[in-house]
Amino acid sequence: MVVAGVDGCRAGWVAFKIEVPSLTTSVEVADLREVLGKPPADLACVGIDIPIGLLGGPRACDKAARTLLGQPRGSSVFPAPCREALRAQTYAEASLINRHKTTRGLSQQAWGIAPKMKQVDDAITSDCQRWAFEVHPEVCFWALNQRRPMKHNKKTKEGTAERIVLLHRVFPQIETRLVNRPRGVGADDLLDAVVAAWTALRWHRSEAECVCSPEHDEKGLAVTIYY
Repeated sequence: MVVAGVDGCRAGWVAFKIEVPSLTTSVEVADLREVLGKPPADLACVGIDIPIGLLGGPRACDKAARTLLGQPRGSSVFPAPCREALRAQTYAEASLINRHKTTRGLSQQAWGIAPKMKQVDDAITSDCQRWAFEVHPEVCFWALNQRRPMKHNKKTKEGTAERIVLLHRVFPQIETRLVNRPRGVGADDLLDAVVAAWTALRWHRSEAECVCSPEHDEKGLAVTIYY
């Protein structure tokens, strides 16, 4: 039986997999559409670092996650766009659509991952949510760190180091996985996938929690963030 954490990267999607109960790990570049379309028989669950479930306005889970993390880490939780904005061809068009639907423009950060959000949104169904769920890495690190946010930005040397120290307690082979990670996978991408996998392990053990009660979007998707 396998649980996994998935994060977007230049190579596509990186998956950090954990065998249960041995806790041996592996890393691969995955096709998330295949996972959501027909998951492998041995895949118990997968935590995905991407907004799942899009509303015509602010999502309560984004606000709850920002409040939980405080500043400055809370700024890493950006407002998810409305579904219509993902169909736009340019940032200006997407921001205009989002402002019309939600009264606020679209952040550059959100636009940067819009293709990946659309890829997941096109593929996921409420049935998929029996095994696939949304995570936010900073919320997961907060939970792993005894409910304290990380001190440093994940893109900094200090931020990478503090996250490795934290994850090493759970996955002693994390340094080896980082050194031998696939081409097109950044160190921060892999660390985010690892902590998402840690949350998937908690989900599998019925220990995972969510930042707020789920809302539901027009597709019937449950909208919340797990840790």
